[in-house]
Amino acid sequence: MNALDLTAPLTAADAIAQCDKVSNGTGAAPLVLPTELPDVEAFPLDAMPDAFRPWASDVAERMQCPPDFVAVPMLVSAASLVARVLTIRPQARADWTERANLWALIVGRPGAMKSPAIQQALAPLERMEKAARLAHEQQMAAYLADALAGKLRSEAQQAEAKKRLKSDPGADISYLLAGTQELAPPPRPRYIVNDTTYEALGVILSENPGGVLSTRDEMRSLMAHLAKEENANQRGFYLQAWSGGGYTFDRIGRGSLHIEDARLSMIGGIQPGPLAELVRQARIGGSADGMLERFLIAWPDDPRDWRDVDRWPDTTARRTAVDAFACLDTLTPDSVAAEQDIGRSGTGYGPHYLRFDDAARALFLEWRTDLERTVRTTESDGFETALSKYRHHVPALALTIHTVDGNHGPIGEASTLKALTFAEYFESHARRCYASSRRATVQAAKSILTKLRSGALSEPFTPRDVYQKGWARLSDARIVADALDMLTAHRWLVEDSQDTGGRPKTIYSRAPGVDHG
Repeated sequence: MNALDLTAPLTAADAIAQCDKVSNGTGAAPLVLPTELPDVEAFPLDAMPDAFRPWASDVAERMQCPPDFVAVPMLVSAASLVARVLTIRPQARADWTERANLWALIVGRPGAMKSPAIQQALAPLERMEKAARLAHEQQMAAYLADALAGKLRSEAQQAEAKKRLKSDPGADISYLLAGTQELAPPPRPRYIVNDTTYEALGVILSENPGGVLSTRDEMRSLMAHLAKEENANQRGFYLQAWSGGGYTFDRIGRGSLHIEDARLSMIGGIQPGPLAELVRQARIGGSADGMLERFLIAWPDDPRDWRDVDRWPDTTARRTAVDAFACLDTLTPDSVAAEQDIGRSGTGYGPHYLRFDDAARALFLEWRTDLERTVRTTESDGFETALSKYRHHVPALALTIHTVDGNHGPIGEASTLKALTFAEYFESHARRCYASSRRATVQAAKSILTKLRSGALSEPFTPRDVYQKGWARLSDARIVADALDMLTAHRWLVEDSQDTGGRPKTIYSRAPGVDHG
């Protein structure tokens, strides 16, 4: 009898080939274990805006990192600028409106060059942030001088008013008190924020109604913080800032702070393990607010090869990208022929928007029809919720690409096709993300089979016999239990009960036909 080799990698092809060789008493061969991570699509550089593609490719080559790590932050940062000025209405007549802001996670193990790549991608926005800070410092210097002069003037006027009242209680002193109000400091324009409280972020958004980009090297800390029950209000604020719309902070003793239209873009890195744990926690916790699902996921395969690339950066490509960001910084609704709702008085109100042209709308509707069908029939650990957010992602990407490419008026087929290409790419990475919660289970299942084959684990055995030994990937009782359930369901193990005189003990052993050597 040919037996299955438990030490071989359990790839689909190998396992199927081995299973074909198995013949046991029941005629039921072990089933192929799930893959640890589904395959993903490579980043579609051809879908990048023309001004961004050469620079993203140049940085990725010199850093020897996946192009995803550079290109996705570039898209998100560009979207954050477009979102300050424009929205999109995907339908021809309805007022369904989507903002351009995007959230994305760059997924990679430590040392994968996530942070340096993100820094390169965000360099144009960082320069804008620095220039705005320096300009604000000059404005503040002038403001402080004016405020001091105003204070002295006010004190002199008040002294004169008191003097006149003293000599004539009925004297008219209103002209002396006029114009003595305190000057408000100039708001500081912002492009990027890093580590900030949500109240401080609220103040920044109130002073920057077009929105800002939040960046974090490691997004794990923020996600863990927002997951705590006592931080539900903060989580709600972030959820609103993704969707857009008004938000009001009401605090006793500090008054109210109203944000007319909260628009927050977000980009950050995260390691595969913490992301898988976030997915698992959302699945077992039954979280329904879709916080994690709002993120676009970029989780490329680790590059297998490395070579030393020691050359000068492509300055032409970099200048082209920087110039494109500069154009976005000066974007106006009129420059792209954006529309706006008109009130009865004939005055425009609400956000400016673009729509698809007829051909692009037909493409979008065809894609959306398939999306809605999939969302309504798919159930797989949060993936369907993530997929539903593509109703926002695709229009936002189309609007961003259309604008970066220098177009104006209705969004055409070319930009829409690029956005749909990105949708396919991000969907494959979302599948990897939401399958990652079972990765530890699959790894544990393979480790148990290896321990059995080597004789390190004797049969029959209990779950405790596995996790109490502290083996790598097998020290967590919950993961071991899930792995044993998987091995039993896939007919690698059989489960039985052992009478102990008290509560029955669950024991496991290899199924008939599985190599016992």
